[in-house]
Amino acid sequence: MNAKEIHVGQLLKEACNQSNYTNVEIAEKAGISKQTLNGWFKKDDLKVKDLFTISKVLGRDLVALFTQPTEEDQRTKVVLQIEIEKGKSDEVLRYIKDKKLYEILKSNT
Repeated sequence: MNAKEIHVGQLLKEACNQSNYTNVEIAEKAGISKQTLNGWFKKDDLKVKDLFTISKVLGRDLVALFTQPTEEDQRTKVVLQIEIEKGKSDEVLRYIKDKKLYEILKSNT
């Protein structure tokens, strides 16, 4: 994820739009004016304390939007322990190498 790809204000606006509050209510609860909130929507950078303020109002961790990896950055680590019959280890390893492990495991259930 590159910082240039993130428009903080746009993400903030989307989070506010997804909430059950109007922008006027969000601004009031945050102790800012509606004009200030609308100004934040246009910025591509915001202070972390401002994100925390809106996070409290929305009950949502907005800072995590910028610290969590995107789906394309995420990988899942799976540790798998299987028992196989003697003499089948080469076959299983071939399936793993060919990425067909699911097929062999499914057929043995």
